[in-house]
Amino acid sequence: MIKGQVNISGQFHGMEEREHYLVRNPANTEEIVASFPKLKREDIKTAIESAKNAFKPWSTKKPVERSQVLYKASQIIESKAEELATLLTKEEGKPTADSMFEVIRTINLLRFYGTLITQESGQVIPSQDNDTFIFTRREPLGVVGIITPWNFPLSLPAWKIIPALATGNTVVWKPASITPTIGMELVKIFYEAGLPSGVLNYVIGSGNEVGDEIITNEDVDGISFTGSLEVGKDINKKVGNRKRFTRLQLELGGKNAVVLTKNGNINLAIEQVVRSAFGVTGQACTATSRFIVPEDIAETVLNKLIERTKKLVIGNGLDKGTDLGPLASQEQLDKYLYYVELGKKEGAKLVYGGNRLVNEEFKRGYFVEPTIFDQVSPDMRIAKEEIFAPVISVLKYKTLDEAIEIVNGVEYGLVAGIITNDPKEMKAFMENVKVGVVKINKPTIGLEPWVPYGGVKSSGNDVYKEMGVEAINFYTTIKAVYQGY
Repeated sequence: MIKGQVNISGQFHGMEEREHYLVRNPANTEEIVASFPKLKREDIKTAIESAKNAFKPWSTKKPVERSQVLYKASQIIESKAEELATLLTKEEGKPTADSMFEVIRTINLLRFYGTLITQESGQVIPSQDNDTFIFTRREPLGVVGIITPWNFPLSLPAWKIIPALATGNTVVWKPASITPTIGMELVKIFYEAGLPSGVLNYVIGSGNEVGDEIITNEDVDGISFTGSLEVGKDINKKVGNRKRFTRLQLELGGKNAVVLTKNGNINLAIEQVVRSAFGVTGQACTATSRFIVPEDIAETVLNKLIERTKKLVIGNGLDKGTDLGPLASQEQLDKYLYYVELGKKEGAKLVYGGNRLVNEEFKRGYFVEPTIFDQVSPDMRIAKEEIFAPVISVLKYKTLDEAIEIVNGVEYGLVAGIITNDPKEMKAFMENVKVGVVKINKPTIGLEPWVPYGGVKSSGNDVYKEMGVEAINFYTTIKAVYQGY
């Protein structure tokens, strides 16, 4: 068992006097991966004060100096890639291939932002006066609070933390309590790479106490949160009640759909939907949870979907060839079972899966079957609510306009995909779906680090995008300078 530590003021602390979280392997809950201290509100105030004190020396470093830290961190991660991927799988449950994808994405993010911050960051604007030179410069916000979920415990925090540090901010980071171990390793790597003390503070504890202090503390200049819609709304309300305006970034999930048209490749659609619906056990904001198919070929498509799903290998993420690992926690298992029963009560037809696996190989973990519902109508809750598990609903349509209406008929607006070879259908879909990301003949899961990401409607506040060059906008303010001469 790993002895987990938090980091405040650049120092790692075990805090033995605190109550501790036990981090369990979701593939075998009898295995304790790590133990982490539960922090109190006063601890978080200390961490925020530490970040505040570290801000000036870090923010006044030359961009190339900050870049060197990021590049050094990327080299350290690269040298430990397999070790980190294995740890991530033990803690979160996903197959090691998916864990390695997170490791590689983190390396790419470090190098992307390490390069980006050494490039032009402002504008020169012609003045109406002959003796005036006008330019803009970007400056960091200050102390940034970052709160992240458990499903991508390395790469998702990375795409928030890295641009924050790159632009000269200091950070107080609260990860999810069920997957903090890989995060601790990331913080250690940053400090090994030369990050000054206090620039990145790593804190663990309840949302009601630790999270609330980050959200309400007046010394925090910006907050980036990824998680549930319910919590996101609560954060938005609390931030609005602060004494001063605070920059806020919210990413709050999705109910993503893929539309297959009669001009699309059915086999391609099946492969991509299976990958997007059941990859990482359906525990991704970008997962496909609705498959919208033409009415007159629906039976053929459904049969192919079932046959392909049957070939998926369920098992421990550490085992070679595993396609689906366990769900991440008892809470996620309960949610899966609840929605399976709800779907049946609503009148949807369960055509595959729907069970927890309890035989000898699986009984100590949170393993479930990939699940397919047919005869789903758009008004059913399983077609509208985010389940965050390997459950997909098949819906039917007659016209593309009807399909687009179904896509848009939920409160979320994160990702939508279409499978078609018709450019007119591509254009109509791209222009009319109300989402932040459109995938054409591509799986809904999978994001490139240099591309802006974020949703609309209830998928986020959509003021500032994550990743890509756009992430710099969130972590910096623009100052205009008029220089007379």
